[in-house]
Amino acid sequence: MPQRKYSFRPEPDADAPVRPRAARDHDGFVASPVHAMHRNLWAFSEAPAETPVRLYPGWVRLAVPLVGSGGLWVIILWALGYLR
Repeated sequence: MPQRKYSFRPEPDADAPVRPRAARDHDGFVASPVHAMHRNLWAFSEAPAETPVRLYPGWVRLAVPLVGSGGLWVIILWALGYLR
């Protein structure tokens, strides 16, 4: 028999002294380790804008790996005796 894909939340205890509630606008800030971690990690999310780096043209970035790969294949095939 398949199990249900949801579960029921337990009702809060009627005898509990304080019931949980959502924070409101007038509630004060509570410092916690999670808040400190978020504050420390925030520096990494807002990196200063870097100056653009001039890259090589597209034909050079395409040609160098292709020529290098072709050269290595020629060396491999020559070493195996197919190009002698």
